[in-house]
Amino acid sequence: MKQNNHQGSFLSMLFIFLLFFFTRSYYSLFSWFILGILLLLAFLKEENRLFAWLMISFFGGSLLLFYADKFIEAYQLKPYYRVIINQLLYIIPILSMCYVIKKFGKKISFFFKMPESVGRKNSLYFIWVLISFGFILFIFTNEIEMDMKLFLSLILFAIIHATIQEVVWRGIWLTQLTVITNQTTSVLFTSIGFALNTTIFGFSIAVFLMYCCMGFIFGLLTIKYKSIFPSVITHTLVLILLFLNGLLQLPI
Repeated sequence: MKQNNHQGSFLSMLFIFLLFFFTRSYYSLFSWFILGILLLLAFLKEENRLFAWLMISFFGGSLLLFYADKFIEAYQLKPYYRVIINQLLYIIPILSMCYVIKKFGKKISFFFKMPESVGRKNSLYFIWVLISFGFILFIFTNEIEMDMKLFLSLILFAIIHATIQEVVWRGIWLTQLTVITNQTTSVLFTSIGFALNTTIFGFSIAVFLMYCCMGFIFGLLTIKYKSIFPSVITHTLVLILLFLNGLLQLPI
Protein backbone atom coordinates (compact mmCIF):
# COMPACT_ATOMS: atom_id res chain seq x y z
CA MET A 1 0.00 0.00 0.00
CA LYS A 2 1.31 3.42 -0.92
CA GLN A 3 2.19 6.21 1.43
CA ASN A 4 0.28 9.42 1.83
CA ASN A 5 0.58 11.97 -1.01
CA HIS A 6 -0.70 15.52 -1.47
CA GLN A 7 -2.97 14.67 -4.39
CA GLY A 8 -4.47 11.78 -2.44
CA SER A 9 -5.16 13.93 0.62
CA PHE A 10 -6.73 16.64 -1.55
CA LEU A 11 -8.98 14.12 -3.33
CA SER A 12 -10.00 12.56 -0.01
CA MET A 13 -11.15 15.92 1.35
CA LEU A 14 -12.81 16.72 -1.96
CA PHE A 15 -14.76 13.47 -1.73
CA ILE A 16 -16.12 14.47 1.71
CA PHE A 17 -17.14 17.91 0.41
CA LEU A 18 -18.87 16.35 -2.58
CA LEU A 19 -20.68 13.86 -0.36
CA PHE A 20 -21.84 16.68 1.91
CA PHE A 21 -23.14 18.75 -1.01
CA PHE A 22 -24.82 15.73 -2.61
CA THR A 23 -26.52 14.38 0.53
CA ARG A 24 -27.63 17.88 1.64
CA SER A 25 -28.99 18.75 -1.85
CA TYR A 26 -26.52 21.55 -2.63
CA TYR A 27 -26.56 20.47 -6.24
CA SER A 28 -25.21 23.70 -7.71
CA LEU A 29 -22.00 23.53 -5.67
CA PHE A 30 -21.84 19.80 -6.27
CA SER A 31 -21.97 20.31 -10.06
CA TRP A 32 -19.18 22.88 -10.01
CA PHE A 33 -16.94 20.56 -7.98
CA ILE A 34 -17.61 17.68 -10.37
CA LEU A 35 -16.67 19.93 -13.28
CA GLY A 36 -13.46 20.81 -11.44
CA ILE A 37 -12.63 17.12 -11.04
CA LEU A 38 -13.10 16.54 -14.78
CA LEU A 39 -10.69 19.40 -15.51
CA LEU A 40 -8.13 17.98 -13.06
CA LEU A 41 -8.09 14.45 -14.49
CA ALA A 42 -5.26 15.08 -16.93
CA PHE A 43 -2.96 16.30 -14.13
CA LEU A 44 -3.44 13.39 -11.73
CA LYS A 45 -1.33 10.29 -11.17
CA GLU A 46 -2.93 7.03 -12.28
CA GLU A 47 -4.11 5.89 -8.83
CA ASN A 48 -5.49 9.37 -8.11
CA ARG A 49 -7.14 9.52 -11.53
CA LEU A 50 -8.81 6.19 -10.71
CA PHE A 51 -10.08 7.65 -7.43
CA ALA A 52 -11.44 10.71 -9.24
CA TRP A 53 -13.34 8.49 -11.71
CA LEU A 54 -14.58 6.43 -8.76
CA MET A 55 -16.11 9.54 -7.21
CA ILE A 56 -17.83 10.37 -10.49
CA SER A 57 -19.11 6.81 -10.91
CA PHE A 58 -20.30 6.63 -7.30
CA PHE A 59 -22.34 9.81 -7.54
CA GLY A 60 -23.56 8.90 -11.01
CA GLY A 61 -24.69 5.51 -9.71
CA SER A 62 -26.33 7.22 -6.73
CA LEU A 63 -28.33 9.45 -9.08
CA LEU A 64 -29.48 6.37 -11.02
CA LEU A 65 -30.43 4.79 -7.69
CA PHE A 66 -32.52 7.85 -6.82
CA TYR A 67 -34.43 7.81 -10.12
CA ALA A 68 -34.90 4.03 -9.99
CA ASP A 69 -36.32 4.39 -6.49
CA LYS A 70 -38.73 7.09 -7.70
CA PHE A 71 -39.82 4.80 -10.54
CA ILE A 72 -40.50 1.91 -8.14
CA GLU A 73 -42.38 4.28 -5.83
CA ALA A 74 -45.10 4.58 -8.47
CA TYR A 75 -46.01 0.90 -7.96
CA GLN A 76 -47.20 1.60 -4.38
CA LEU A 77 -45.59 -1.43 -2.77
CA LYS A 78 -45.80 -2.10 0.93
CA PRO A 79 -43.42 0.19 2.89
CA TYR A 80 -41.22 -2.70 4.06
CA TYR A 81 -40.75 -4.05 0.52
CA ARG A 82 -39.91 -0.55 -0.71
CA VAL A 83 -37.23 -0.22 1.97
CA ILE A 84 -35.71 -3.59 1.03
CA ILE A 85 -35.74 -2.72 -2.69
CA ASN A 86 -34.16 0.66 -1.92
CA GLN A 87 -31.31 -1.10 -0.15
CA LEU A 88 -30.82 -3.54 -3.03
CA LEU A 89 -30.65 -0.62 -5.48
CA TYR A 90 -27.32 0.31 -3.88
CA ILE A 91 -25.95 -2.41 -6.14
CA ILE A 92 -26.11 0.23 -8.92
CA PRO A 93 -23.32 2.50 -7.54
CA ILE A 94 -21.40 -0.61 -6.41
CA LEU A 95 -21.41 -2.02 -9.95
CA SER A 96 -20.50 1.34 -11.48
CA MET A 97 -17.47 1.64 -9.17
CA CYS A 98 -16.42 -1.96 -9.80
CA TYR A 99 -16.60 -1.33 -13.56
CA VAL A 100 -14.28 1.71 -13.28
CA ILE A 101 -11.79 -0.18 -11.10
CA LYS A 102 -11.69 -3.12 -13.51
CA LYS A 103 -11.18 -0.75 -16.48
CA PHE A 104 -8.05 0.50 -14.71
CA GLY A 105 -6.96 -3.09 -14.11
CA LYS A 106 -6.80 -2.65 -10.33
CA LYS A 107 -7.98 -4.70 -7.36
CA ILE A 108 -11.53 -3.83 -6.29
CA SER A 109 -10.92 -4.51 -2.60
CA PHE A 110 -8.27 -5.81 -0.23
CA PHE A 111 -10.99 -7.01 2.14
CA PHE A 112 -13.41 -9.24 0.19
CA LYS A 113 -12.21 -12.41 1.92
CA MET A 114 -12.37 -14.29 5.20
CA PRO A 115 -10.28 -12.93 8.11
CA GLU A 116 -6.55 -13.64 7.76
CA SER A 117 -5.10 -12.67 11.13
CA VAL A 118 -7.16 -15.15 13.13
CA GLY A 119 -8.02 -18.79 12.62
CA ARG A 120 -11.46 -20.01 11.69
CA LYS A 121 -12.26 -21.07 15.26
CA ASN A 122 -11.21 -17.70 16.66
CA SER A 123 -13.31 -15.90 14.02
CA LEU A 124 -16.39 -17.92 14.97
CA TYR A 125 -15.69 -17.25 18.64
CA PHE A 126 -15.42 -13.51 17.96
CA ILE A 127 -18.77 -13.51 16.14
CA TRP A 128 -20.41 -15.65 18.83
CA VAL A 129 -19.28 -13.25 21.58
CA LEU A 130 -20.70 -10.25 19.69
CA ILE A 131 -24.05 -11.91 19.09
CA SER A 132 -24.31 -13.20 22.66
CA PHE A 133 -23.41 -9.83 24.15
CA GLY A 134 -25.94 -8.08 21.93
CA PHE A 135 -28.86 -10.30 22.80
CA ILE A 136 -28.01 -10.29 26.51
CA LEU A 137 -28.01 -6.50 26.35
CA PHE A 138 -31.37 -6.60 24.57
CA ILE A 139 -32.92 -8.86 27.21
CA PHE A 140 -31.95 -6.47 29.99
CA THR A 141 -32.87 -3.22 28.20
CA ASN A 142 -35.92 -4.09 26.07
CA GLU A 143 -39.41 -4.74 27.44
CA ILE A 144 -41.52 -5.02 24.26
CA GLU A 145 -42.68 -8.28 22.78
CA MET A 146 -42.15 -9.11 19.12
CA ASP A 147 -43.52 -11.94 17.01
CA MET A 148 -41.19 -14.15 15.01
CA LYS A 149 -42.26 -12.81 11.59
CA LEU A 150 -41.52 -9.24 12.66
CA PHE A 151 -38.19 -10.26 14.13
CA LEU A 152 -37.14 -12.16 11.00
CA SER A 153 -38.13 -9.17 8.83
CA LEU A 154 -35.92 -7.00 11.00
CA ILE A 155 -32.99 -9.40 10.73
CA LEU A 156 -33.36 -9.59 6.93
CA PHE A 157 -33.26 -5.81 6.60
CA ALA A 158 -30.30 -5.52 8.99
CA ILE A 159 -28.28 -8.14 7.09
CA ILE A 160 -28.98 -6.56 3.67
CA HIS A 161 -28.31 -3.00 4.84
CA ALA A 162 -25.15 -3.86 6.80
CA THR A 163 -23.70 -6.01 4.01
CA ILE A 164 -24.25 -3.39 1.31
CA GLN A 165 -22.94 -0.52 3.44
CA GLU A 166 -19.84 -2.46 4.45
CA VAL A 167 -19.15 -3.47 0.85
CA VAL A 168 -19.33 0.20 -0.18
CA TRP A 169 -17.50 1.87 2.70
CA ARG A 170 -15.17 -0.74 4.20
CA GLY A 171 -14.85 -2.86 1.07
CA ILE A 172 -14.41 -0.45 -1.84
CA TRP A 173 -13.82 3.04 -0.42
CA LEU A 174 -11.50 1.95 2.40
CA THR A 175 -9.34 0.10 -0.13
CA GLN A 176 -9.19 2.95 -2.64
CA LEU A 177 -8.53 5.62 0.01
CA THR A 178 -5.76 3.47 1.47
CA VAL A 179 -4.11 3.30 -1.96
CA ILE A 180 -3.97 7.11 -2.33
CA THR A 181 -3.34 7.99 1.35
CA ASN A 182 -2.74 5.56 4.24
CA GLN A 183 -4.74 3.31 6.55
CA THR A 184 -5.32 5.89 9.30
CA THR A 185 -6.53 8.53 6.87
CA SER A 186 -8.69 6.04 4.98
CA VAL A 187 -10.42 4.84 8.17
CA LEU A 188 -11.07 8.46 9.21
CA PHE A 189 -12.48 9.62 5.87
CA THR A 190 -14.60 6.51 5.29
CA SER A 191 -16.05 6.99 8.78
CA ILE A 192 -17.02 10.58 7.99
CA GLY A 193 -18.35 9.61 4.57
CA PHE A 194 -20.35 6.73 6.06
CA ALA A 195 -21.88 9.08 8.64
CA LEU A 196 -22.75 11.73 6.02
CA ASN A 197 -24.35 9.15 3.75
CA THR A 198 -26.27 7.45 6.58
CA THR A 199 -27.63 10.74 7.97
CA ILE A 200 -28.78 11.91 4.53
CA PHE A 201 -32.25 12.73 5.91
CA GLY A 202 -30.96 15.21 8.46
CA PHE A 203 -30.34 13.55 11.80
CA SER A 204 -28.84 15.59 14.65
CA ILE A 205 -25.16 16.27 15.21
CA ALA A 206 -25.19 13.70 18.03
CA VAL A 207 -26.48 10.99 15.67
CA PHE A 208 -23.91 12.02 13.04
CA LEU A 209 -21.10 11.67 15.60
CA MET A 210 -22.50 8.29 16.68
CA TYR A 211 -22.33 7.03 13.10
CA CYS A 212 -18.81 8.44 12.77
CA CYS A 213 -17.73 6.43 15.81
CA MET A 214 -19.47 3.33 14.47
CA GLY A 215 -17.77 3.77 11.10
CA PHE A 216 -14.39 4.19 12.81
CA ILE A 217 -14.89 0.93 14.75
CA PHE A 218 -16.01 -0.91 11.59
CA GLY A 219 -12.95 0.43 9.78
CA LEU A 220 -10.59 -0.72 12.54
CA LEU A 221 -12.18 -4.17 12.52
CA THR A 222 -11.72 -4.40 8.77
CA ILE A 223 -8.07 -3.33 8.95
CA LYS A 224 -7.31 -5.67 11.87
CA TYR A 225 -8.88 -8.77 10.34
CA LYS A 226 -8.18 -7.81 6.69
CA SER A 227 -11.80 -8.66 5.91
CA ILE A 228 -15.18 -6.92 5.90
CA PHE A 229 -16.79 -10.01 7.44
CA PRO A 230 -16.33 -8.95 11.12
CA SER A 231 -17.61 -5.44 10.36
CA VAL A 232 -20.66 -6.85 8.53
CA ILE A 233 -21.51 -9.01 11.57
CA THR A 234 -20.96 -6.13 13.99
CA HIS A 235 -22.93 -3.67 11.85
CA THR A 236 -25.84 -6.13 11.58
CA LEU A 237 -25.87 -6.67 15.32
CA VAL A 238 -25.80 -2.94 16.08
CA LEU A 239 -28.72 -2.31 13.70
CA ILE A 240 -30.80 -5.07 15.30
CA LEU A 241 -30.15 -3.68 18.78
CA LEU A 242 -31.00 -0.11 17.71
CA PHE A 243 -34.28 -1.25 16.18
CA LEU A 244 -35.23 -3.50 19.07
CA ASN A 245 -34.59 -0.70 21.57
CA GLY A 246 -36.68 1.77 19.57
CA LEU A 247 -33.78 4.04 18.57
CA LEU A 248 -34.46 3.36 14.87
CA GLN A 249 -37.79 2.62 13.16
CA LEU A 250 -38.54 0.24 10.31
CA PRO A 251 -41.92 0.32 8.46
CA ILE A 252 -43.02 -3.23 9.30
